Amino acid sequence: MYSIIDQVIDESVTPAARTDEVAARPVSDAAPGAGNDGAAPQAPGPREQQRQRTRRAILDETVRCLVDDGYGALTTRRIAERAGIAQSTLMHHFETREGLLVEAVATLAEQVASASIREVQAIGARGAAQREAVLDQAWATFTSPEALAAAQLWGAAWAEPEVATALRDLEVRVGQLILGAAQEVLPDETTDPRFAIYIDGVYQLIRGLVMGIPVWGKDVIDARWALIKPVLLEASLEVVPVDG
Repeated sequence: MYSIIDQVIDESVTPAARTDEVAARPVSDAAPGAGNDGAAPQAPGPREQQRQRTRRAILDETVRCLVDDGYGALTTRRIAERAGIAQSTLMHHFETREGLLVEAVATLAEQVASASIREVQAIGARGAAQREAVLDQAWATFTSPEALAAAQLWGAAWAEPEVATALRDLEVRVGQLILGAAQEVLPDETTDPRFAIYIDGVYQLIRGLVMGIPVWGKDVIDARWALIKPVLLEASLEVVPVDG
């Protein structure tokens, strides 16, 4: 499985290149929104605008169904009804249920991760108090209703190989978002291989705890996190000492 560590191993071949390969976009001297030739692209026509609105409505209702009803009750018929379209229209935009689910969860995951990353960047991570706040923010993000809804797909991947295959791309995208944020907050430490291992370890640990919520309940898992967090804070001092 591709993880944050795998990305750093790739990047260690060329240390100067720390660009997020998934999130990055080609850089151009042209004005924002311009095409490759520097000219502004034409605005989409009414038909394309309608297609985009329909696709967005499908993705939005897929997420809402997942949050409200859970993965087991989610069907393309139910999504189509909530989006106010025919099921055939939905299948025209998304040929498979698995593809629809993963794209919806990818959109949701990136939105949630990006919002959390902005919070983390505002907090910083040099002082001990800030570092604890960063861990608290990460925990709040991964235990939000939206994130818990998305986590159901990881459970479904055990029995549905198509979902597992589709989730690999999402795993890369989310992992690189997290590592990219860590690199921005603590840019001087990214050359230390332990830094990537620590970030990946926290990410995997939190996700593992989250998968236990259906079994133990959130209160129990929150209590486990409270016990583990001081150990993670202590370990972080070995990799990145606090200022002062």
